[in-house]
Amino acid sequence: MFCRDHAVQLHRDRRKFEAADVGLAVIGQGTPEQAADFRRAQGVDLPLLVDPDRRSYEAAGAKVAVLSELIGPRVIVRGIQRTVASRIHQGSIVVHQGRIMNHAAQLGGVLVVAPDGSVRYAHLSEDASDNPPNAEVLAAARAIRPHAEPGP
Repeated sequence: MFCRDHAVQLHRDRRKFEAADVGLAVIGQGTPEQAADFRRAQGVDLPLLVDPDRRSYEAAGAKVAVLSELIGPRVIVRGIQRTVASRIHQGSIVVHQGRIMNHAAQLGGVLVVAPDGSVRYAHLSEDASDNPPNAEVLAAARAIRPHAEPGP
């Protein structure tokens, strides 16, 4: 499931996941056209599936945030920190926040699903700033496929 910021972070680390023989996919709640626009605008080269009815979010147990989980102090501070870090990484501090689409309060998460379909790791966001570190997700994925070589 998908948070704009986390989808971009996963994209940046995609080579590490590939080296561990781990496939990545993102599920968004928009339309195929919105997914294509997002991938193009953010330069994200990951499969982006769409679920406009948010059934996958419900099945995973992702929650719909209340106001404090969207714009509370913790969310604002983390948002500023991540925006600055992201923009420095990209070489520009200009922020291009797109228009919020679909259900703005729908929180996402990260699931690591084994080849047998079992969920081996789940991180469901507690607020709009809550994303697990990619290193944690990669470690969970590597635990499923221990034969794969650790990436750089």
